Amino acid sequence: MIPVEQETQAAPASTTSRVPPEELPGSFIRRRVPYLFSIRFGLTAWYAGVLILTLAISGVALRAMLVRSLEQDAEARLIEAARDIRGMTSETGLITDPRGDTGEMSLILLPDFDAESILATGLSITIIDTSASGPLFEKGPLSNRWPQPQDYRAYLKLREPTYFIHEISDQSFRGLAYPILSRQAPDPETGQRSVIGVIFTSESIESDNRVVARLNQVLLATGLAGVVVATFGGWMLAGRALAPVNRIITSADDIAKGKGEVSLSRRLDVPQTGDEIAQLAETFNDMLDRIEEAFAAQHRFVGDASHELRTPLTAIKGNIDVLRRQIASGRGMDPADTSEALADVSRETDRMGRLVDDLLSLARTDAEGFGSIVNLDAVSLDTLAREAIRTAEVLVNGQELVLNAPVPVMIHGDGDRLVQVMLILLDNALRHTPPGGRVTLSISTAIDPHDHVTCACIDVEDTGKGIPAEHLPHLFERFYRAEGSRSRLDGGTGLGLSIALSIVRSHQGWIDVESAPGHGTHVTVWLPMLDEDTDTDGPASRRLPRIPRRRS
Repeated sequence: MIPVEQETQAAPASTTSRVPPEELPGSFIRRRVPYLFSIRFGLTAWYAGVLILTLAISGVALRAMLVRSLEQDAEARLIEAARDIRGMTSETGLITDPRGDTGEMSLILLPDFDAESILATGLSITIIDTSASGPLFEKGPLSNRWPQPQDYRAYLKLREPTYFIHEISDQSFRGLAYPILSRQAPDPETGQRSVIGVIFTSESIESDNRVVARLNQVLLATGLAGVVVATFGGWMLAGRALAPVNRIITSADDIAKGKGEVSLSRRLDVPQTGDEIAQLAETFNDMLDRIEEAFAAQHRFVGDASHELRTPLTAIKGNIDVLRRQIASGRGMDPADTSEALADVSRETDRMGRLVDDLLSLARTDAEGFGSIVNLDAVSLDTLAREAIRTAEVLVNGQELVLNAPVPVMIHGDGDRLVQVMLILLDNALRHTPPGGRVTLSISTAIDPHDHVTCACIDVEDTGKGIPAEHLPHLFERFYRAEGSRSRLDGGTGLGLSIALSIVRSHQGWIDVESAPGHGTHVTVWLPMLDEDTDTDGPASRRLPRIPRRRS
């Protein structure tokens, strides 16, 4: 973990006034109609919009298909009628010259011409020939409207069947101009057959328009009804789906504002659905567990810190009051009593100073991270161990202090902090090992059985009374005391192991503890080894620190 240094700079004064939050764009609408910005409204609006778009596209496509189908049916009727009529016509003006010249062709109706069956379907029929002097046949509701005699010449120029849509006197109709080509040989010069007449078939499209209009009405009515039902149903379903979220919001707000008897001990009801809402409730409950635990730890820490600071201050104040009363009484003071009182004041002052230093160290770690308390460099653990042993010898009170460091062990770390860790562990071991016992500090390398990586090991093992299993999980909590085993009378602050854990974590390491009543305690500090390719300006391992593993 690379130490991160944070720098704070004073922000330059600015003459620009900030817009109050309530004056930001859209804030007025948010205050007046807050539901417009809710997830429920957003989901409902989104699905309603998708439904409207889908219905609109479907309606347009259905209408286009219907209109095209009606057009195709009408065109098929018109051209089929024209072909039937063509079969009932013939032509005159055949070959009249032995050299191959022909006379002018003209269209005639066969004697069996009968268009009544076609007219009965509602079609109108008009037939003209090349003379264009008048229609050969004209009958039906639209026969006198289309075509007009003045347009005959223009229609006789057509050579392919052509469809028309006209509107006359506010009445729309569809018509077909079907040119009649001569059955004689094509013209040698143009290669085309001659047009000898035109058959016009037509019918009104008002019925088709009425069908399309009815379809439009049905689509509009059903579409509006579907959108209304879907919007209302979506609003209700979204409300039901988001009801657990609203309960979470209400509970969180109650907990945050401390309404009534609501506290961090309250938990949400987890729905037995297994969906995302249930996972959110479970996650929220887990978060509350951690927050409650953190608040409890903070409360306990503040209480313990206050008690720890009150004890030396009470002792100092008591000794000072004794000295003041002796001076105020005018009686002579026994030098031995004065020396003892001043010694108590000095001892309690030193103890309070150590406690304040430890608290500052832990506070710095909490605020800036583990990497803020170390300066990493290549160090030799065996050399640091010898230094720690020499310092710890003054703490020995009849115990045997042993160093076991057979080979040099190099790691990437902070030498001063690692010596502090060794001294904390040795101090704890010596305090709880009776005279005649033994405390051993060992330096070695091993493969961690948990992560399977090569690590340097700092082992501190004693032959003391051991620690009960129920206390092992709490050893590294601040101010934690295992049934008086760490008495305030011995000078300890109750923060040593917490500081040791912070230092070890800043080295990407972890701590294992093995202990049992009557069998002593064995503490192992695991530290990642220094690789050959590791830059001495950074840590050798980038793994996140693990919490200590405690084995009983």
